[in-house]
Amino acid sequence: MKKLLTTTAIVAALSAPAIAQTTVSGNLDIAYKAFSNDLATQKINSGRGFGKEAQINIQNKGKLNIAGWEYAAGFALEDDGNQAGSYFNENTFIDFINGNTTITIGQDHIQNNDQTTATFVGLIAEDLANGSGTDIFLSEVGAHPKESFGVGIMQTIPGFGRLSALYVPSNNNGGAGTQATAARAGVYGADDSFVENDGESAYEIGFQGDLGVKGLNVIAFTNKEKATTGYKATDSSVTTDTKGHVLGLSYNMGQITAGYTYKKSERGFATTAAGKEIKQDEFGLAYAATPNLTLAANYTKSDSNGTTNGVADAKMKSIAVGYNLGPVAVSAQAAKLDNYTGVAGVDADVLYLRASTKF
Repeated sequence: MKKLLTTTAIVAALSAPAIAQTTVSGNLDIAYKAFSNDLATQKINSGRGFGKEAQINIQNKGKLNIAGWEYAAGFALEDDGNQAGSYFNENTFIDFINGNTTITIGQDHIQNNDQTTATFVGLIAEDLANGSGTDIFLSEVGAHPKESFGVGIMQTIPGFGRLSALYVPSNNNGGAGTQATAARAGVYGADDSFVENDGESAYEIGFQGDLGVKGLNVIAFTNKEKATTGYKATDSSVTTDTKGHVLGLSYNMGQITAGYTYKKSERGFATTAAGKEIKQDEFGLAYAATPNLTLAANYTKSDSNGTTNGVADAKMKSIAVGYNLGPVAVSAQAAKLDNYTGVAGVDADVLYLRASTKF
């Protein structure tokens, strides 16, 4: 009888109408990119056309039946232009919240290293080069565990920032690969298509906030995935842990915003043609000419120690303009990529146009 009462109570709790608030939101980006390689042998990677990203977010929040505790839960449905595999591996979570402390279970929800404090209009270097070949620019770094299911905690320090810690028991337990698995294969920008079945545990510790200084934004993240016989059984070249580090800051001075981001990926195998270590510096500057018009410039340099894809530093220089039309934002960006694969002479010109809206 006790077991029956317990089961009945659980079923009743799950089926009872929740005193909660459900919201549905989304965003849509439609973009045009023209990519032109300078080197004759790379012309096959040139091209132009439209792409899009559409996402629907379904979220719910309310109070728990424990004094002082609240919850939030949700998932997203995403359909990109090159979508392959699951449509439900975005921002899937259940949060347990008590004041400034949040315990989270899920995937792609906690604050993480895949961000920059140096790009204010347009795309980062890796996104500009993505699809053009094996570029060595970084977006996410190291193990990048937030793409896998795990448990984390976020602690907000009012007036200072937010600390976070994430642990995943199997890095790559989410239906998509990570920067770590892609890097092991010598592939960059392929984290949505590479799957490895023997991922080891990983963690990431991070901070984001203004340190109590108005106009300042600081990010700091470090992560690691263990190297064990699990990986070595698949890839005997995996000899060390995979690690990633990000440190960045930006400062707004009224109409002018300046930023810098440092990224480093330490990959878990011996030095190869693709390289074991990549370091990247990103610089950005933006000027708000009017409340709706913003002009921006970016410079990124990526350095690999690869014996082939590391002979020359990869560089990106771009200028961009963004305009706010109210419910729709439009932007244009022109960029020059130099040695983007880490090989001297592999250069390209990129034009990127985008219209974005949220609902």
